[in-house]
Amino acid sequence: MFMAAEVMHLPKAEQKHWDWTVRLNYLKAMLTKTPLALYNWFIHGRIDHLSDLECAWMLTTTCYAKYLRRRTAADLAGSDFAAHLGPLDPEREYLISDFTTMQDLTPYPGMFVAPTVVLYSRAKSAKDYQLLAISIGHLQGEHWQHLVMTPADGPAWTLSKYYAVQGAAHMTSLSGHPATHFPYDTVNAITVSAIPTAHTLFKLLAPHLELHLAVDHAVLEGGDSIVSERHGEFYAPYVCDGTNIRQLVPTGYIGYPNPLSKYQPSDTPGPNYLPWRYPKAAPSIPTDYGRFLAEYYETVRGYVREVIAPLAQDDDGPVEPLVQASVKDKATRDVLAAGPAGARLQREEERFYIRRWAHYIAQILPGFPDEDAILAPGASGDPYPNLVAALTTYIWDVGIAHGLEHNAYYKLGPHRTGFRVRIPPPAGRDIPAFRRRDVLHGWDMFKSTLAFEMFFRPHIVTHLLDADYPFDDPARQAAAARFKQALRATEQRLAEQGVNLDQYARLDELASSIQY
Repeated sequence: MFMAAEVMHLPKAEQKHWDWTVRLNYLKAMLTKTPLALYNWFIHGRIDHLSDLECAWMLTTTCYAKYLRRRTAADLAGSDFAAHLGPLDPEREYLISDFTTMQDLTPYPGMFVAPTVVLYSRAKSAKDYQLLAISIGHLQGEHWQHLVMTPADGPAWTLSKYYAVQGAAHMTSLSGHPATHFPYDTVNAITVSAIPTAHTLFKLLAPHLELHLAVDHAVLEGGDSIVSERHGEFYAPYVCDGTNIRQLVPTGYIGYPNPLSKYQPSDTPGPNYLPWRYPKAAPSIPTDYGRFLAEYYETVRGYVREVIAPLAQDDDGPVEPLVQASVKDKATRDVLAAGPAGARLQREEERFYIRRWAHYIAQILPGFPDEDAILAPGASGDPYPNLVAALTTYIWDVGIAHGLEHNAYYKLGPHRTGFRVRIPPPAGRDIPAFRRRDVLHGWDMFKSTLAFEMFFRPHIVTHLLDADYPFDDPARQAAAARFKQALRATEQRLAEQGVNLDQYARLDELASSIQY
């Protein structure tokens, strides 16, 4: 189905845990925030004014920054932007955000979508990007026709900005964010089913597994899911129904265009939406959002490397007969464990399970190191760099990247996030002026408000700083304690570098796993 593998049958204990935590959080938010949603419907139902400065800030520094792609003047020479703007200055830096995926959606009657590509520019010595132009499409018959809008185009330019934010809002919550959820189900499920609970790897991941599978199952299969919207849920804010809206989910996994594309079906995705592969580093995002992710990735990596390092001691190659005997014959294991081979036997037994774990996951997740690569030595003498990267990515994704995206997205709020636009996209540069109250209706704001409070706002069950690693080894217990200190030091370092943590997330706003 062009999506990441899904866990369909959950243990009853996990489902019960979800019922008494996540489900209650949703119900509580729905009941307590309905008055706010009603206020936004009847009193404060207009979308905010969107200046060029604020639009550029939203699209380049918030969670929307994950769609930024670097382009040079030479890269853009043959584009619609260069044709309209003239030759671009090679001494400036350029970025684009591509939201053409919106063209495949069929909106509700009276609502509209438009594919957009946004162009930004800045001097190489500057920090902030300037909003330069927007290429926006309008449907003529069976084809999308594109126009390049600039600030000189008045109301057409203003409307184009609302459509660009509409694309960013849909793509973040329905394409980019699902990529922080669903591919990692495989790692979670295989860890809990193929790794002994006494294993170092299991103890390292244990606090980062909580509720993850139950949350993802509810999103994909729940009868009241905001993504499925099977019954016209009053808290679903999107521009089209669940059958249509789910088309955006695979784009975060298989790329775009793809075989499901309505207007550009293709087996070869374009450069702006590459197929998902298991990351081995933080993404390169050229703003503070990317810095936040990268700094914490290295903090998690340092912790994982310290926990894993002892497994590489005396790694003289596999002793599979010894391991097989230890797995099948407890008496043999007891005898060996009491002798000089005991420590090595334990390490090799752990390595055996790690290879099997990697073998299972690599068959499902593209880019995950297989059983041969997972314990390959590092060129610089690092212990098992592929294993360290695989574990770091999982912990970082469920504990940092996922929570950061929720926090940053929620802080934008419904008044700056127009999921629905009720004015058609401009078919020319000269369109009449419009009122903000006509962009969307109060009912749209009501639904969006509840979605933000119920689903986009973080509802933490266990905080990242409260993660409990059940290590028996005092050295690893000490490493876990140092990890908490390193997280605090990273937060302090980011603040000293000028990163606005209130815009992104503070450590006490991050969960230890995917819990919402």
